[in-house]
Amino acid sequence: MTNTDILLEDLEDVLDDATTIPFSKKQAVDIDKIKTIIEDIRLNTPQETKQAKAIVDSRNSILDEANKKAADIIAEAQEQARELIARDQITQTAQAEAAEILAKAKEQGDAYITDAQNQASEILGNATNQANEMVTTAQNKSREMLTAVNNYADDTLLAIDDALYKALSDVRRIRQGIMNSQNKNRN
Repeated sequence: MTNTDILLEDLEDVLDDATTIPFSKKQAVDIDKIKTIIEDIRLNTPQETKQAKAIVDSRNSILDEANKKAADIIAEAQEQARELIARDQITQTAQAEAAEILAKAKEQGDAYITDAQNQASEILGNATNQANEMVTTAQNKSREMLTAVNNYADDTLLAIDDALYKALSDVRRIRQGIMNSQNKNRN
């Protein structure tokens, strides 16, 4: 509690102790006490006013400093936000570029795989065709050889058959001649 507050309470006490003048609404007070209290209030008021002014100045200084710090914090936060946004944009750009590179790499990889599969299919097809041609050629050669062997065997057998037929015919003729000569001799 300030001195002025105490003095004002003293003033109220003096007014409360005032005596009522009969048949009127007026009261009698100790004027010397009131004057002394008012004088004390006047003397204390400049000091308390100075204290109040100092408090207000201090408050204003604190508010100014707080406002300055708040402005600095806001400016720093805005700068950090701009940096984060810039980093985020850089990150998004990098991610987009990375996604594009990955997509192109996948596309090229798929194209290489498709080309390799096509080449492998073509090579396999050519190899299969060549193998089939070789098998067909071998089968044809085998048939030709078998036909030639059969023809040779047939020719040989025919030649042997002819030779045997001639030999048999010769043997029959000779036998017939022998039988005829024996029959002539018997007769």
